[in-house]
Order: sequence, then C-alpha cells, then structure tokens
Amino acid sequence: MPVRNELVLKPISELLQKSFFIPAYQRGYRWTRRQVSELLDDIGEFQKQSEESPKSVFYCLQPVVVKQRDGEWELVDGQQRLTTIYIILNYLKDIAALLGKESYRLRYETRPNSAAFLEDISEIRHQENIDFFYMYEAKQAIHEWFEARDGTYKLKFLQTLLNDDEAGKNVKVIWYQINERIDTTTVFTRLNLGKIPLTNAELVKALFLKGLKFNENEHYFGQLKIAKEWDEIERALQSDDFWFFMSNEETEANRIEFVLEIVTKQLPSAVQSIPMHDPYYIFLTFSRWLSESSEPIDRDWEHVKRCFMTLREWYEDHTIFHLVGFLVARDVCVKNIKSLFQDCSTKREFRQALVGMVFKKAFPDLVRGDYESRGSLAKAIEGELTQFSYDSGSSKQSLVSVLLLFNIATLLANPKTNARFQFDRFRKESWDIEHIRSVASEMPESKERQKAWLGGVVNYIENEFEEVPDTLSEDLNNILADAKEVQAGETFDTSAFETLFSRVLDVYAPNNNADLDHSIGNLTLLDSFTNRSYKNAIFPIKRNRVIALDKTATFVPLCTKNAFLKYYSDRVGNMMFWDSQDSKNHQQAMTELLTKLFCTEDLIA
Repeated sequence: MPVRNELVLKPISELLQKSFFIPAYQRGYRWTRRQVSELLDDIGEFQKQSEESPKSVFYCLQPVVVKQRDGEWELVDGQQRLTTIYIILNYLKDIAALLGKESYRLRYETRPNSAAFLEDISEIRHQENIDFFYMYEAKQAIHEWFEARDGTYKLKFLQTLLNDDEAGKNVKVIWYQINERIDTTTVFTRLNLGKIPLTNAELVKALFLKGLKFNENEHYFGQLKIAKEWDEIERALQSDDFWFFMSNEETEANRIEFVLEIVTKQLPSAVQSIPMHDPYYIFLTFSRWLSESSEPIDRDWEHVKRCFMTLREWYEDHTIFHLVGFLVARDVCVKNIKSLFQDCSTKREFRQALVGMVFKKAFPDLVRGDYESRGSLAKAIEGELTQFSYDSGSSKQSLVSVLLLFNIATLLANPKTNARFQFDRFRKESWDIEHIRSVASEMPESKERQKAWLGGVVNYIENEFEEVPDTLSEDLNNILADAKEVQAGETFDTSAFETLFSRVLDVYAPNNNADLDHSIGNLTLLDSFTNRSYKNAIFPIKRNRVIALDKTATFVPLCTKNAFLKYYSDRVGNMMFWDSQDSKNHQQAMTELLTKLFCTEDLIA
C-alpha cells in the first residue's frame, strides 16, 4: 500500500490491461464533438511531426488522478479523456486486434448500462439518456475525422496512440496515484469545484518529493528539507514588492512556477524538446530531466534553489533591483535577463550589461557607444527628448519608458539613499501619462465630466482664493459667479461650460502652446484613479491631490511629486501655475539625470 503520492508518465499502452472504476461522485461523459476532434487533431499533428523526430518524443495528455481500490483504479480525475480514448480504441478495435491489443476496461458505480453502451454505441439507444447522447456524438466525430483521411491512416494513428516507450513516438498520460489514505471525494472536489486543475508546480513538487532518487538512509530528511525550502520560496514570492520587481503577471497562487520556468531554460538542450505551448511544458521538461539525471535528487533541487537565490540577490542589490525592475516593467522577460547574467563573469560586468540593455530599451534609435563624451551623449538624449510628444508619432509606451526611467535615474543618482521604486504599486495602480498643466484640446466631453471638472474649479477658487495674485482677483470672482450660475441651471449649459473652460485655462494655463503642452516636459506619471478623477484639472487642483496622497504615505513616484512641488524649476513664482519655463526646466532635469545614469562609473562599481 503506497503511503506517498506517486507521479509518473505512462504510455497509453501501459493502461490497456487495467480496469478503471468511475465512482458515483463523477459526472457523466460530456465531451462535445469539437473537444473530441481537437484531441484527434492534436494527436494527428503529433504523429505527422514525429516522423522526423527521435523516438523519445511523445504527446502528453493532461493528468489522470487515480487511487487503487480492490484491484481496480478509482478514477478521481481524467474520466473525460480516458472515456474518449476508450471510444477511439473501440472504433479501431479490429485493427487493434491485428496488433494484439485490446482496450482497458471502464466500470461505473451508478450508471452500469454505460459500460455496455460503450461496447456497442448505437444510434438506436443514443437518446435514452444524456450520457449515451454524448458518447454517440463522440463516436460520430471520430468516424467523420477518420473518413476525411486516407484509409491506411488508421493504422498509423493507432500505432502512435499505443506505442510503448521502446518503440517511442507515443502518447502518454501524467499518471498521478494518490495514496490510499486520502479521501478521494475531497480530492475530486478540489480538482473540479471552481475548475482548479493540477498545476505544473504541484506536479513538479511531487517529482522532487516522490523519493526515487533519495539515498535510503536520508529519504525522510531529504524530503523534509526540500519540502521546507519549497515552502520558503513560495512564501517569499508572495511578497508583492519582490514579485512585481521581476514579473508583470498579477497572479496570487503558484508563483513558484515562474522560477521553475526559468530553470527549464538552463537545463541541457536535450531535455528542452517539449513544445512551450503545452500547458504542462514545465512539468514535462522537469520529468524528462529528472528521469535522465544521474545526480542525487538534492543536487537536482539545487538548480531551483540557485535560480531563486539569484533573483533574491538581484532584489537585495539597490542598483540591480532598479535596472531589472525597469526592464521587466517594459516587458523584458526575466529569462532573457538571466541569460545575460550567465554570460557575465562579475557583478560589475552584469551591471554594465544591464545599463546597456536599459539604454537600448529607452532610446532604441541611439547607440550608446557612439558618444565619446558626456556632453555628446547629453546632447543626443536632449535631442531624443525634444522629439517626444504626446500628440505626435511618439508611442505611448516610449513616453512611459522615459518617464519611468527618469524616476529610476533619480533614485540611483544618490548612492547613499535606500529609497526604492515601488514596482508593485506602479503595476497594480496602472500608472500612466498625465499632463502637468491643463491642455485646451482635452476639454471634458461628457456632461458628467464637465460637471465634475467645473465643481472642482468652484471648490478650489472658494477655498484657495487667497493664494491667487491680486491682479487676477476680479477675473476669478467673475468666473466663480458664472460657474455657480451654470451649476444652478435647470439644464447644464454645455456652451457656457466651454466658454468657462477657456476662461479658466487663460488664468491657470496662459499662453497655451500645443508643442510645449504636449512635450515631455509637461508630462508625468499619475495613477489611473487620479487620472480619471482629475482628468485635465487645472495645475493647482492636481498639485493639491498629489500633496494629499503624499501626506498619507500613498505611493507617488518621486519625479511626479518633484514636478508638482516645482523642485525642478530654476525660479519659483506662484505655486498655482505651471508655465513654459517650468516645463523646460523639467525636461532639462530629465536630460541631466538620464545622462548621469548612462555615464557614471559609481553606478556599476
């Protein structure tokens, strides 16, 4: 009696002598014609591709979860797949008989007639119950599929389906045998309630813990050690600060699969032949590798540990954390960064390589090595920034990249700071581009947004009036009176709002210049909530919002806060306005910080 769960890959040929018992808690057979045809297509495509492949290749079906019960196998999960294979084998039984093969047996606890019907699926009885209907539909799909092919193809297909491992190029199942002490109803509920399948992570964990390669005297403690370290890795990956520095995926469970997938790319090329689109690619790759490895299982486990520890080391290193975090945020895969790391002999060399990759990502049209002096590089970066524009050919992602990198460069400019960019907040709150000062071309269009915009202006003027220069007092008094009149109207006067919108911008964003307004000097990163709530609000309203967020320790990217507090401006007049000089100073600060990022030796020391 096995006391541990056992996990292996079994060819269909090894199932032929077995008897399967389908318990009462299982639903009936429900595969559609389409699902049956897709399975046939997949196996047929594999058969065609495998003709030029080594015999070790195989097509893998999803897990079959079983438990031994009175000489039979209780089928906890995988009934639909095994029933479909059974119908295919029954359809090809005459050819199978010539090969000396016969199908496995299926028995039902509460549907005894189903087994007999599977033996002889007929149109006469297919309307007796819903199970018979779907079984008949499956047989019809199989018949139509083979009829569309050459008559000799049935033999090729059957050989592929039933080849053993010695013949190779076969079909296998992930055979997951749970120990006899486990309650199968609980397992079935877990697997099927909410459609929760066995994951790659669970399957790989079972491979490491099943114990076939442990030294006899160290079996228990070896399992315990790997299980403990596995749990520690999973727990560390649950920290969003750690997770979103290296991944953009908003997943809550099975984050360890991220590490496992990276490891698959570091394994010998001989075990990397599993198609990456296979849903069990990670498990199948590990299964092949572990079965072929001559090392003790704890040595194999070290590959996973080392990969995780490398990621953790990057996270702890202030410079690498920000460079890798930027690249990942701009959709560079960690697997590619890991390959870059393996090609570097020192941490300094790795940092240099990361800086080069960051430069290429931010400024794809520039070649960093072309600039011999700091001044020439600064001039090139300034030229690129000048070309960026919100309303021209510049892609939104290019603008986000530069604005994000501006924050990274600012944090890396001071080697003594331990402040870190919060990639988790940046990702989950969907930070995006926003104009610092209002733009006339982005007047709110819907009545609801117009009312909200006007309400914000009225509230601001009423509460912050004393901060406005005396020369504008009369203008603002008139705007306030007219705005309240529009608010009090029985119907909202859109034309009157448009006039008020222009008058307000004449006060808070005078001398509108489209080129300057859409330049990168007038752009920053703002979270999606603030963007939606204060869309194109006047500068002081946005500024108050940013200050309010900062007061409550809510994450605001450093450079966004600096811009609204006018830290980049070489002369600070009234804090209620953002003018063209502020915009130019802001862009100049970007040029200086980005140039420093790509020139400083301190960064990569």
